[in-house]
Amino acid sequence: MKVLVTGGTGFIGSHLIERLRQRGDEVRCVAKDRLNAALLEALNVEVVFGDLNNGVGWESILDGVDYIYHLAGVTRSRSSKEYYEGNFLATKRFIDVCTANCGGLQRFVYVSSLAAVGPSLDSKLVKEETPYHPVSHYGKSKMLGELEVLKARDRLPITIIRPSAVYGPRERDMYEYIRLIMRGIQPLIGFRRKLISLIHSDDVVEGILVAAEHPRGIGETYFLGSEQSYTMEDIGRAIAHAIHNRPIKIRVPHILVYAVGAIAETVGKLTGKQIFFNLQKVRESVQPAWICSVEKARVHLGFRQRVSLDEGMLKTYLWYRKNGWL
Repeated sequence: MKVLVTGGTGFIGSHLIERLRQRGDEVRCVAKDRLNAALLEALNVEVVFGDLNNGVGWESILDGVDYIYHLAGVTRSRSSKEYYEGNFLATKRFIDVCTANCGGLQRFVYVSSLAAVGPSLDSKLVKEETPYHPVSHYGKSKMLGELEVLKARDRLPITIIRPSAVYGPRERDMYEYIRLIMRGIQPLIGFRRKLISLIHSDDVVEGILVAAEHPRGIGETYFLGSEQSYTMEDIGRAIAHAIHNRPIKIRVPHILVYAVGAIAETVGKLTGKQIFFNLQKVRESVQPAWICSVEKARVHLGFRQRVSLDEGMLKTYLWYRKNGWL
């Protein structure tokens, strides 16, 4: 099988490529930077460096490709413009070149995000038919990317995947949270419990592959996440159990979180550095619930969560230690 992956040097993309190579697929990757590139090259993956918005030699890159997994995008940015260029315009242009060059394509898989739809505002699970209501520039740009893919479903055999929050080896946000808990502190945003769907990288990769290869997946959209919703206390408990620590829980009022985000964003603009916890991320973090239903993926595809929260956190923590992150 000949496969093209965009964004393969990213967190989910690198795990997807590892799995594809393990089963013997021929993989080519289009990447914007060299993050994890050495890992992919060691797996005998052809890595083509280029920006989807600035022109790539698509005719040769797409020649004979059976499956395309489009994961390239912008998750952290100094400006709203970069989100829309990286997640919306790049996807629009990529769809056009695939339509022109991929006559025998078996599936075009777009990996979107729960953020494209938005949070659960009533503590009910977000479903595939839930109307879009993103709360950040990242979410809005991913929504627009989805709409471009949906426009092409009469021209390409498309499937859209919306992962919930994902964690596992090489993921950096959970890494920072684990570091805090190792220092004896578990910050909790707000004074009411917050719910989250959280899926391990092994499970999300399995779900992506099953959706891509199942005949019923053509033209469909699927959420991939945990089969139960977790509180942030649940996540902290799983981390604490893995690292054998008992952190102090500290509740942080929303107004203080906004203040920290505003200060960090100002510092980022003044220094020209990319700041992750800006006001956009604050808007996402203060929401009461980011939870989605995986029922459609279970019924259509037989998808099941196989990695429990405790097992996943232990595996993630041990990887960080083994690889010198902690």
